This record gives sequence, structure tokens and C-alpha cells, in this order.
Amino acid sequence: MSKNTTMKLSKKTLNKLHKLAGEIAAEKGRRVTLEEALLELLEEKEKMENNLKAATIKNDREAFKTLLKQKFSGGRPEDYKEYNYEDVGIG
Repeated sequence: MSKNTTMKLSKKTLNKLHKLAGEIAAEKGRRVTLEEALLELLEEKEKMENNLKAATIKNDREAFKTLLKQKFSGGRPEDYKEYNYEDVGIG
């Protein structure tokens, strides 16, 4: 059983929602309810947020790769050898 509720909207917001529903109806080739229009709008927002997160991750990954490629002064091949822990009693 579906439970419905009432929303109080200004006429301006209601007109925008009707316009959105009309655009969605034109795309789908059928009538859509205001609820469908709201759900479509919410889904679009979710997709945009996910795309933004993916873009941020991609940018962060590229920035990290750039840092890995940087050369630092003072670092020599002997600095990259694994440390022998025998002198501190470990290993």
C-alpha cells in the first residue's frame, strides 16, 4: 500500500516542476507524474555527485603520479637500499 503525503510549494516552484515534467514527458513519449519528475531530478543529482567524485579521484591520482615522478635533491641509490635491522636487534 502506497502512502502519500502533501508538499507545500510556491507557484513558481510548481511551475518549474510542471515544466520539468513536460520535458521528461517529451523525452519519454508519455505522460509523467510530478513524482516521476522529482525522482528523475534526484537521480540526476546523484549521477552528478558520483561523476564529481570520480573526477576528483582521477585528479588526485594524477597529482599523486606527478609527485612520484619528482626528483628530490640529495637522494642517491644507496638511500634506497633496505635497512639492515640487525644492529638494533630486530630481524
